[in-house]
Amino acid sequence: MDEAVLRGANGLFAWSPPLWALLDSPWAVLALVFPLLWFLWKLGQLRWLLAVLVAVGLSDVSVSRVIKPMIGRERPCAALEGVQVAIVDGDPHCGSGAAMPSAHAANTMALAAVLAWSELASVYLVVGAARVVGGQHWPTDILAGWCWGFMLGAGVRLACKKALGLR
Repeated sequence: MDEAVLRGANGLFAWSPPLWALLDSPWAVLALVFPLLWFLWKLGQLRWLLAVLVAVGLSDVSVSRVIKPMIGRERPCAALEGVQVAIVDGDPHCGSGAAMPSAHAANTMALAAVLAWSELASVYLVVGAARVVGGQHWPTDILAGWCWGFMLGAGVRLACKKALGLR
């Protein structure tokens, strides 16, 4: 089922490779998240800004340095023939390292869970979809990333509310 969903989603890549390549890039995540961080800064919500940075930092390090190497799952663009990926500097881009779980998915979900804003669903949904459409991740990589990010983000939120009296 993972492969069938991936191939169906990856078929969308052909409709607009530049769009999906842009949405799949780290710059897109920053473009989606930076205004939010700036907004927190301008509102004087420095404790929540710090909580977001801690949660996303924990998520990124734990996924990239611990979980991915332990699982070692190959990316679909490396494991399957015919998966369309973005062309970067003239070469097909298939990411680096293992696939499971998606750090992009975990990090954006951690951010959403810390702030508990339902409006942020669009950020993690777009990022997750772009990773599958772009052939970088299996759908279950995204689901695992979201689960991990939610657990970390919710844990940081709870800890901050208790320790710092945040509301």
